[in-house]
Amino acid sequence: SREDIKNYGYASGDKNPIHMDDNFATNVGKLNGVIAHGMLSFGIIIRFLSDLIGDGKIIKIGGEMRGMVRPGDTYFIKFIVKEINGNQVKFEIIEETETKVKIEKNGQIVKKFEAEERGWITEKDIERNLVHKKETPEGTLTYRRQVAIPAWAIVVLN
Repeated sequence: SREDIKNYGYASGDKNPIHMDDNFATNVGKLNGVIAHGMLSFGIIIRFLSDLIGDGKIIKIGGEMRGMVRPGDTYFIKFIVKEINGNQVKFEIIEETETKVKIEKNGQIVKKFEAEERGWITEKDIERNLVHKKETPEGTLTYRRQVAIPAWAIVVLN
């Protein structure tokens, strides 16, 4: 949410206006609205990994911030075991985000989300097959699903 993004900005000291101010992010940053801090998204990976390994230890972790995360996006995180060596485990981690665009029913838009209003979905997203549709009780949801952070980690389990 915007509130989470702003709170992270204040807590981390990263108050770059592309994260804090829609007008700046749109007019100066040409982003059509604020984006989440990359480290906020990476922190979500670390939180879930910590929960997954319990009292184990994260030895190394890394990732690349590739996709812009927007207010209201839903996170999906996959942890794939790549190697086990005793109590050491190597993970491939893929953090994806889903950005809701609109819901249509009987050819009519019944609900628009911020992505539709601000133009967050681009022709490039469509060309890269990132835009999908699925049926919901309200109608057909159009959404973008993209990789935000591909990452890796080495942990030691207790």
